[in-house]
Amino acid sequence: MLVSKWRRVKGLARAQIHYLALGFVLSSAGGIGANLILPLATGHSAYSWIGPHFALVFVAMVAHAIIRHRLMDVRLVIHGGLTFALALVVSLVPVAALLAMAWPKLSDHLNPEELVALIAAVVVVSLLIPLTRDAAGRLLDRYVYRTHVNYQRTLREASRALTGVLDLKILLQFVNHTVAASTNSEGAAVYLDRSVVESGGTFRQAITEKRLAQSGFDTPDEAPAVITTALIRSKDLLLTDEIARERLTDDRQRLHDALAHLNWALVLPLISENRVIGAIVVGPKLSGDPFYPQDLDLLMTLANQAGIAVKNAQLYAQVLLANEHLNNIVSTIESGVVAVDATGQITLFNRAAEQLTGLPLERVRHQSVGVLPAAVREMLTETVIDGSPRTQPEISLSDGTTTRPIICATSPLHDPAGMVLGAVAVFSDLTPLKELEVERRRAERLAYFEMLASGIAHEIKNPLVSVKTFAQLLPRRRGDDRFIDDFGRIVTREIGRMERLLDRLRTLSSPGERPRHLLDLRAPIGEAIEAMGPAFKEKNVVVSAAPGQSPCMILGDHSELEQLFLNLLMNAHEATPPGGMVRIELAVRADHATVAVVDTGGGIPAEILERVFDPFFTTKERGSGLGLAICSSIAQTHGARLRAANREVGGAAFTVDFPLAVAAPVSA
Repeated sequence: MLVSKWRRVKGLARAQIHYLALGFVLSSAGGIGANLILPLATGHSAYSWIGPHFALVFVAMVAHAIIRHRLMDVRLVIHGGLTFALALVVSLVPVAALLAMAWPKLSDHLNPEELVALIAAVVVVSLLIPLTRDAAGRLLDRYVYRTHVNYQRTLREASRALTGVLDLKILLQFVNHTVAASTNSEGAAVYLDRSVVESGGTFRQAITEKRLAQSGFDTPDEAPAVITTALIRSKDLLLTDEIARERLTDDRQRLHDALAHLNWALVLPLISENRVIGAIVVGPKLSGDPFYPQDLDLLMTLANQAGIAVKNAQLYAQVLLANEHLNNIVSTIESGVVAVDATGQITLFNRAAEQLTGLPLERVRHQSVGVLPAAVREMLTETVIDGSPRTQPEISLSDGTTTRPIICATSPLHDPAGMVLGAVAVFSDLTPLKELEVERRRAERLAYFEMLASGIAHEIKNPLVSVKTFAQLLPRRRGDDRFIDDFGRIVTREIGRMERLLDRLRTLSSPGERPRHLLDLRAPIGEAIEAMGPAFKEKNVVVSAAPGQSPCMILGDHSELEQLFLNLLMNAHEATPPGGMVRIELAVRADHATVAVVDTGGGIPAEILERVFDPFFTTKERGSGLGLAICSSIAQTHGARLRAANREVGGAAFTVDFPLAVAAPVSA
């Protein structure tokens, strides 16, 4: 059964069976040998009493299997006091053996009471020898400056401090003191790389500690270049005694001389991200002992952890500085700034956000995004969910007493892998801008009226002068027939001129009163070309048109659009010299149509290009300056945009972009 089960099981169960079988075999073999084989071979059973004791072997093997391998799933817990007592018993075995050997002699010379006292004294002395030896050793070691370091406790305390301290100054003080105290050296110092290059940096002293006033341990402000170069190249500790035992080259000799001159017994590198960022220098031990392997293991472990901790502390200081700069910048800007993390918790809320929302910082900081106004809250939440930026050109935001128009934009915050870490919202009060816009419009209207009044006065003044002059001369020259004829003709002409001016002003002031209908844009273009045809032919100017093959439907007024294109063609006619060319093109795109009127004239001077659509602005001797202004007004009422530009090959181009009509749904 034992063999069968041993074949079926594996792992821990097989190990248990091993010990059980071994105990069974050893105890059985011993008992059979002592009680059967040995009497059979010798003819007498003098040693038969030994046989039953082999059962203890079986008991020991089973006990070992229970303690070490959980035989029968039994967990045996042995108290520490029992193990200590067993250790004492084992340590007294040599003493008991010595007493057993000397017992015959002692029993002849001492009575039983003296033997008991002697045995007790020997046992007590044997137990006290380790204690007295350790106490004396510690006193003598302290006297000669030799320390015994508890490596496990030192590493445990150092790890806890190095992982819990982010202040660089406190961290360096702890590292330096721990190294100096654990080695009981003449002193220790920490040097840090203050350069930004990858290698060959300058190591400057950050902190130092001397434990002996008359020590020769020296810590200059800057570590010698030969030491830093060797440390960066090897990225391993430098032990002065080991370097002295080497076959020294010139470089190693200079390194040893520099270490010996400064009385540096050991230099440990501070490494982070496979780069030497500093060094820990240690002076000789006060006891004169060398640095043993266990000392070096402890110090290298501390140095490795310290390198990472120093780098983290430096980065933490940079983060604090950047965060302080960021907070100062954010607190001074006039726009509200709110940032949330991926869980919707508010992490940033500046002073402007407090003023615009009416929420104090103490109530909002580290709270859920739900405490924010609905408009900002919804945009931030949606940005965190889908990682897409959003912009609301104008929304209303109330601080409890005043409702303001604001513009709000949100952007996601990503980590290097692209995961959304949160979102930030920036919103600005549009009230000052709106006030400025109102003032700008008022100023524009005043300027427009001033310009309009000036133009009207200028245009009406000339015909009025003629009428006034004839009216003043009329009483004296009433009998002059020729004067009367001139008076009637000139006054009628000048009054007609003023009537035409007023008609054009009326067109300019109210171009959008007529209803809009669905029409083909090609129709008013064709009629305008037909109306201007004789004028172009008389001036020997070639007119070409490209209206396209398919209808271009827009919403508009036919007569107003005809007037628009007629005015543009009249300008092109006046600007184009004889033998030139004028072309009108119609191009249809996705949602709009573009009409371009192109000529081969002299173009528009760059300095007046932006003023060509202003009323009463003209470069013609007898022009009113209202033609292009009327064109611009008609285009605006049709939702179109009129632009003027000069062509690279010469001449001017006027383009009008019309929105295409959206087809109305047809009922089924």
